[in-house]
Amino acid sequence: MDITMQKTKKRLMKHNFAVSKLAALTTLSLGTSSAFAGDLTLEPKVSSQAIFQQLESGTRGDRDLTTLQIEPSLRALYHSRKATVSVTGTGTYLDRESQAGNNKDSYLEYRYDAEFRPIDRLLTLQARGSSTYRNANTNNFLLSDFLVNSNDLTRTESNTFSAITDLRRGEWVAGSATAAYSKVRTEQNDFDQNNSRLNNDTISLYGTLYNGDTARSYAWKVVGDYSDTDRTSSTQRDFESYNVDGFVDKQVYNNWAFRVSAQSESHTFGSFTDGAEQEREFDSVGAGIAYRQSASRYLAVTANKANSSNEENDGDVYPSIEVDWAFTTRTSLFARYGKRFYGDAATVRFEHAAKRIRTSFTYSEDVSNFSQLLSSESNAAVFVCPGSFLSALCFQPSGQGYDLQAGEQLVQLGEDNNALEDDVILRKNGKLQISYQASKLRVGVFAQYSDDDYLAQNRLRTTQTFGVNADYRVGAFTNFNTALSFANIERSLEDGISGDGDNTRFSMALSRQFSRYFNVNIGYSYIDSSGDIQTGVFGNNYTDQRITLGVVYQY
Repeated sequence: MDITMQKTKKRLMKHNFAVSKLAALTTLSLGTSSAFAGDLTLEPKVSSQAIFQQLESGTRGDRDLTTLQIEPSLRALYHSRKATVSVTGTGTYLDRESQAGNNKDSYLEYRYDAEFRPIDRLLTLQARGSSTYRNANTNNFLLSDFLVNSNDLTRTESNTFSAITDLRRGEWVAGSATAAYSKVRTEQNDFDQNNSRLNNDTISLYGTLYNGDTARSYAWKVVGDYSDTDRTSSTQRDFESYNVDGFVDKQVYNNWAFRVSAQSESHTFGSFTDGAEQEREFDSVGAGIAYRQSASRYLAVTANKANSSNEENDGDVYPSIEVDWAFTTRTSLFARYGKRFYGDAATVRFEHAAKRIRTSFTYSEDVSNFSQLLSSESNAAVFVCPGSFLSALCFQPSGQGYDLQAGEQLVQLGEDNNALEDDVILRKNGKLQISYQASKLRVGVFAQYSDDDYLAQNRLRTTQTFGVNADYRVGAFTNFNTALSFANIERSLEDGISGDGDNTRFSMALSRQFSRYFNVNIGYSYIDSSGDIQTGVFGNNYTDQRITLGVVYQY
């Protein structure tokens, strides 16, 4: 009966996907038609590179390769009063020559981002997605690309359609809400033939409600989210999750208030093969005091009673601390400490923006699966870029409320080590980003710690990443850029096997603009892999050095 219901639900979600996709495209098309006076920009570009590569492997020996890489791309931007659309398509053609013979490969990738605002603030429709080649081997994080360990790459398609409403100006009740549908699909890859492909649909809801400006002697807020992932390509059950928390503050004397708080979370998942359904639940209620100057400046301490599916903290009485403080318009801190089903829990978000320096630190603990992680956007970006990658054209936003223009994206330093798997994980993730921008120099430094605990298995993976990248404008038409990233990956498996590996990637390049359309560049890159957990064509320990000569023509 359970399996029959799941199959019926899968058919319904596939039907909903088709209807949602058609509705979103139709709405965006109608919006574009009604705003015909908007601006349309086409940016074709083609680059060609000669790459001289030297590989030294402890298991495969040394080899020299010469590669001709041709990469045509087209970027289309549309902007009007009601709608913005950005679409980028890139093709990559490789012609490789080595001692073993010649080899030719080609790859096609695209990204799109569209937004239609039929009713200002009250309704915003968004569609975004991509089809790219992602690394499926978490052990080779930072290393795998089209030129080395290309068998690790898997075509990954992600599409998300969402509707957003903003009611933040309500007098008595204010808030915002988002409803989204996303689909993540991967092709079978050569790295793990036994690993099933992702073909997952996710419905998610997020909302926040709080008191309006009319409130004087009290304040309240409720935040909640719900998601349901249909894991159609495997024997896994659906992953269903919700989180709700809220508080009410009643003023008792000046800025002091009595606080009542509550939280509830539930995560349900499992497998059909063993017939088991797993659930993680945690509920709590609390009471305490709050010092409150405004909605963006308060400190609260409460005593809480827990009701948990985990026997180790079920019935615990524990303290909870929450700080939400805007020191200035450019500096803010949010921090919370308490408990969840797995024990002590914390969340931190700190942002500081000076004239030239931006600092961002975030720490979060979330239960999710990789389909949701791949389709979600990071809100911890420090640069605005005309695309999805860091380049010399990136810049720091003018403030926290910066409105993106057509073709612009918020880009963070570094990236997450996401697997292409169906598993549900508890991710504890901390990231520090510091950026500096002057008239000729842009520098970004980051450090990240990510701990992925597989809830249905006895598996754990920890990734520590450090990096720096910089762009320096040598002259009016000459630019130099460099990037260095280092990752340490530790993992332990169910059978007790554990290991770690170190991955390093360094690159530098000098480019010269000879005309409005013509650019010449030369670059050098170095890749190093060492440790005992790497699984790839070149073994656990190898180095890869490349010299690149390239030309770019952009109309």
